[in-house]
Amino acid sequence: MVELTVDERQRIVTLLASLSVLTTESGRAEMLNLAGLDELVPHIDVTGPPLVAASRIVTHLSAYGRISRDQEALGRFLNLVATLVGREQQDFIAALLLKHHMMVPVSPARPVTAWRGADSAGSVEEKIITSNTLRPVHFLEQALTAARAVCHIHVRQGATGWTGTGFLVAEDLLLTNEHVLPSADLLAGTRFLFNYEDDPQGRPRPVETAYASGGYFLADRSLDFALVELADRPGERWGRLALAASPPLVGERVNIIQHPGGQPKQIALQSNFVEYVDDTVIQYVTATLPGSSGSPVLTDDWRVCAVHHAGGNLKEPATGSRYFRNEGYRTCRILDRLPSDLRSRLN
Repeated sequence: MVELTVDERQRIVTLLASLSVLTTESGRAEMLNLAGLDELVPHIDVTGPPLVAASRIVTHLSAYGRISRDQEALGRFLNLVATLVGREQQDFIAALLLKHHMMVPVSPARPVTAWRGADSAGSVEEKIITSNTLRPVHFLEQALTAARAVCHIHVRQGATGWTGTGFLVAEDLLLTNEHVLPSADLLAGTRFLFNYEDDPQGRPRPVETAYASGGYFLADRSLDFALVELADRPGERWGRLALAASPPLVGERVNIIQHPGGQPKQIALQSNFVEYVDDTVIQYVTATLPGSSGSPVLTDDWRVCAVHHAGGNLKEPATGSRYFRNEGYRTCRILDRLPSDLRSRLN
């Protein structure tokens, strides 16, 4: 149970009531579902004016308590809300999550200022209708194998912290975003959690925690990647992801295995079309959330073509139109920044 102060509760309710997505009953239910709280939706009255509905949601989630060992129901919901608000409100939510031990806030992604791609979002909808979505059954087996190498990253810095996603590219090397792990000074307080996921009955699987070895570390801000050496070679147990030799084409699909909103491992397989490719970035409409930063962007043969780092509903400079897209830096560009001995280990 989360015991908020009167001021904290008032500020949260006012913030929720101001969000356009929470002005309708369907939007409120969808936000709860997106936060992984779908089992609670039938028990929460989401009808009425925004302030009334927001108050009911906060009351119910506060009283419900923990939904997992280290996550409160209210924390899961607020972590999602943080993706829809400005930096000042994000900081307020992050402080609240840490103060009341609700969960670790996700790592805020840096904004992307230039988006490129198709002229119309309608073309994506048409592709969803007409595209061939048939796959062999072993496609799912390959997805589960690839998912083993993806981990939840929990960074702790003094009284603050954040989460992200990473993946093994060698038995002892892990790739993530620079904005998740910007400095080697953070490694002592960072945990890499493998198998942080639920089983078919919705029960948490046993988690293996890995740590940095104190060896190799490289962070590159311009391509937003960090490569860190882990102790005890976790890739011998969890596998590694291979890198794609060539990028997907516009209109092809990319899948992302991730820890959205700091939640147990999830995968985005639907509505996952590539919208733009150049020598440095790939842009796509595959679903992500903050906390997904550092996830592998995977082709349909389960090879990593990019490292996811940012997204948003922003203007396309060439047309002034707005598109909701995500973006990853291509692995070929990341490889170019690595010493030759390391490049050979990742191929």
